[in-house]
Amino acid sequence: MIVTVTLNPSLDLTYALGEAPLGEVDVHRAETSSLEASGKGVNVSRALHLAGVATVAVFPAGGQTGRHVGDLLAAAGVEHVAVPVQGETRINTSLLLGSGQTVKVNGPGTPLARADVETLLGTLETVLTGVDRHAGESWLALCGSLPPGMAPDVVGEFVHLAHRYAVRCAVDVSGPALRAALRAKADLLAPNRLELGELVGADMAAAGIPAVAEAAGRLAADYGTELLVSLGSDGAVHTDGIEALHGSGPALVAVNTAGAGDAFLAGWLAVPGAPRERMARALAWGRSACLSATTVDPAPGTRGVDGITVSTINQRVKGIPS
Repeated sequence: MIVTVTLNPSLDLTYALGEAPLGEVDVHRAETSSLEASGKGVNVSRALHLAGVATVAVFPAGGQTGRHVGDLLAAAGVEHVAVPVQGETRINTSLLLGSGQTVKVNGPGTPLARADVETLLGTLETVLTGVDRHAGESWLALCGSLPPGMAPDVVGEFVHLAHRYAVRCAVDVSGPALRAALRAKADLLAPNRLELGELVGADMAAAGIPAVAEAAGRLAADYGTELLVSLGSDGAVHTDGIEALHGSGPALVAVNTAGAGDAFLAGWLAVPGAPRERMARALAWGRSACLSATTVDPAPGTRGVDGITVSTINQRVKGIPS
């Protein structure tokens, strides 16, 4: 069972435009459009559900938009628990250009009061209590941005709650919240290259694969965690502080990059197995998502999967001082 928590969910509105650049005109007419229940954790649950993997999506639902997120999930058959909160759940908008570029505008979301956080934690505890840990690997995946004004250390409360119920915790957040997850000893962190640089205090923007693997490996060894670093067109690196893997595939022309990272994480979590197997599947799901016009790929891991390779970078990485 994979339980996801999305603290800042959304409705995702996607427009596909015919023109390659936006240009200087004031009005653009979409050729197609879609409206989806979204937010990073919600996207992970949706992808898992489509692949037949047991999952529950937990999220705060504000106002009419929050209720609409729940309605869309119910219509899709995705098991979920929506916690009513004040305000309105945000709407994110994506523009898919003919050039393959995706322009995305994310709303800020609605603030959560401490009472809302307590209700979310209590709801999640009820969900985790019902998880059959003897039926296979269990994860809690905390994903996405934090609502406005939320303290980053709140992330640690969710990590500790997962561990209290012997459930592994994966965290895909950014900024100070990612460091809070590291301090709380989340089992798996999923930063991108720039977020890894923030964690290690170095500019990783132009870093090559070996440098990324070394930095991530030292961090993993020091904190006793695993890192799954997404690198865009360069693929991804995974390390547990002992072995590092690099996975990649041939170049592809993306239709929509929104949601590709969520599909990548979902693919990693979907089935227990060795890191090499997980990496190949995660890349397949992420690449397939890039070829979908919607935020969540309706057929995870079915397109753009030829030519994926996974190789060992190094055998052992020593830890660094904390």
